[in-house]
Amino acid sequence: MPEPQSPADEERYTIVVNDPQRHTDTRTILRRLFPDGSPGEIRILVASGSHSFGPGRRNAFRHDLTDGLDCADFAWHDCRSDSLVAIGGGAGWRGHPWLLEEGRLIAIGSVEPHYFAGFTGAHKTCTIGCASLADIEKNHAGALSEASRPCILDGNPVFEGVSGMLSALESHRPVRCVNLVQVGGKIVADASGRPIETLRQLTATARSEFVREVDMPVDAIVAIVNGPLGRSFYQADKGIKNNEFAVRDGGVIVLVAPCAEGIGQDHFVSLLREAPTYAEAVRVVADRGYRLGDHKAVKLRYLTDSVCRAVRVFVVSAGLSDRDAHLLGLIKAESVEAALEEAGLDERTHKILRISDAGNACVLSSRN
Repeated sequence: MPEPQSPADEERYTIVVNDPQRHTDTRTILRRLFPDGSPGEIRILVASGSHSFGPGRRNAFRHDLTDGLDCADFAWHDCRSDSLVAIGGGAGWRGHPWLLEEGRLIAIGSVEPHYFAGFTGAHKTCTIGCASLADIEKNHAGALSEASRPCILDGNPVFEGVSGMLSALESHRPVRCVNLVQVGGKIVADASGRPIETLRQLTATARSEFVREVDMPVDAIVAIVNGPLGRSFYQADKGIKNNEFAVRDGGVIVLVAPCAEGIGQDHFVSLLREAPTYAEAVRVVADRGYRLGDHKAVKLRYLTDSVCRAVRVFVVSAGLSDRDAHLLGLIKAESVEAALEEAGLDERTHKILRISDAGNACVLSSRN
């Protein structure tokens, strides 16, 4: 774990951290970085990407991170802000101005499988998390590619796009990071240094902690998503996307998530409403261009469309209505047992996997 080296009173530290939708134990890392308080000026930038949070969650998050830490400034990234600055040359991107200001830049991230970026980590925290909406959309359009899958980095257009953004930032200044692997609230591994290097150091550990491999696709998976990722379907969908390659075509997925905030992301909903089939979803995106969230809608339609993978997806959620489920192309069920019974499955004669923490865990089949 890196310690600030030879701190001077006038030293400025810009610490870029994940927002509340990630489980990253940022508080512990901050206290390891600065065990004796502040060696200089510390300011914290929350890499919220395109996410937004109400005052209550913002205040609670800030208090948790800064309690006992002398923090000179605290900011939330706004991807629509007019104050974003150019990073890199002609093919560069626009990001939060603190990224280019004087002092030391440290990003804190956690490494878990990501359903289209390969793995999460500090490389995403200090790029996508701090970028303009246009740059986030440009990068996330790569998620429509078949090559964008969980645990795949090389050849993945989303990861390669993030790497290019990071290179542009590093052309201006050194970027140091702390990456960690966290399981059940416990940090099981960490690495410090340059973001991509530390990411690759930890991917094997992340695979061993979060990934399960099966010899062939199963009949059904039960994906359980709680915590920050379970607040809306838009986020809980990661429990489906992380694990959909483990279920056979024509199989069943049961998503269990509270979704207290409903579906989330209006534009995601509008595409689903406009395009009830995979072919129609592809046509709409091709006609008007990619918008953030389109990849989720397109791939959900591909998963459930009867002429594609024909996977039946049930949802057990107090926050989603029957109407919500119908719009999403899902089947609402009162319980996991009710969903499996309606699907005609039982554990005596069918292969059914139950996946806790499915928003981070990942089951892959060697046949897909």
